[in-house]
Amino acid sequence: MKKIAALTLVLILILALCACGGGKNPAIGTWEIKSVSDGTQTMSVDEVPTMRGFMVITLNEGGTGTITSQGETNACEWTDTTITVMGDRATYSISGDTMTLLGGSYTFVFTRK
Repeated sequence: MKKIAALTLVLILILALCACGGGKNPAIGTWEIKSVSDGTQTMSVDEVPTMRGFMVITLNEGGTGTITSQGETNACEWTDTTITVMGDRATYSISGDTMTLLGGSYTFVFTRK
């Protein structure tokens, strides 16, 4: 009986560890601009091909990363809901392979690269 109880306890602990293991944060990776909107007008890479690669965000494990815009790369820090670059903080959300970043009066939409 003690062996069955001990085995059951071990199985429960293993399952708990697997469930808490989580996985990679969905924000980690490289994101490329798809569109930008100022609330009245939206420009997308489909309509303006020269926008392709205009802005790229790379988020690394540990809350660090880079933002490259117009060929200039700056370090950034990020949490589960914000990205901060050069003191400016923006909020973001992720749905599948799409990141929506709200910065000031602009909405930037990125896709996973």
